Amino acid sequence: MATRDLRSLARGVRRRLFPPQRIAPHPQWTAVEERMAKGGRVLDLGCGTTPHPRAGFAVDRHVEPEQRLHGEGARIRPEAFEEQGTKLALANLEALPFADGAFDFAYSHHVFEHLEHPERACAEMARVARAGVVITPSVFAEQAFGRPYHLWMVASVGGTLVFLRKTPDLDRPFGVHPRKGADGRFRIEADSNPFDLLLNTPGWYRGRERMPRLSRRLRELWFGHHPVLEVVHHWEGDLDCVVIDENGVR
Repeated sequence: MATRDLRSLARGVRRRLFPPQRIAPHPQWTAVEERMAKGGRVLDLGCGTTPHPRAGFAVDRHVEPEQRLHGEGARIRPEAFEEQGTKLALANLEALPFADGAFDFAYSHHVFEHLEHPERACAEMARVARAGVVITPSVFAEQAFGRPYHLWMVASVGGTLVFLRKTPDLDRPFGVHPRKGADGRFRIEADSNPFDLLLNTPGWYRGRERMPRLSRRLRELWFGHHPVLEVVHHWEGDLDCVVIDENGVR
């Protein structure tokens, strides 16, 4: 049997033994999808290369991927936004180039934890939109995974977004995301983060997990947008926030 046929057979066996997980989204994420489906004038703040399909307008500050996907992702192509009918503005989220109340809804997914002054971005978001949602990693997710360009741990408490400045001790305490080698494959090394290995998003060892039950549960929480791993903060009218850094409460 040819090598290609053997590989195809092996893939088929693995698919049968380890079928893809079917993960239902948490109600907090379903509420986001339901609101986005209502349409109106929707703004995506911190869109990266893939703005939300319901957003007619999108904003990002960084064309290059230094703040996305470990710096290895694609760059933003403004022409691609035009092709899909989304108007792109390259701007700082702390000073948005829109009029007061220009949008019905503002959406931001995993962006505010990057910002030096999240309180300014909160004020700007509430200025240009009537309602919105801010989505960030949870405190547990930030400690378990973390990224060097994340500045804050975020929680939603009593209708207020709380930003707590990360200290060096809390920056990636479990290690770093596995690195890619010259062949494009991930290398698992001594400092590779075990939580990243358990989450196994690229599927580098699917079916060969050393802790399959924990790995499966972590994926359920991650891809289901569960509150243990993701903050989903809805607001309407006012977007209240508190920022705490080394100098105290801002």
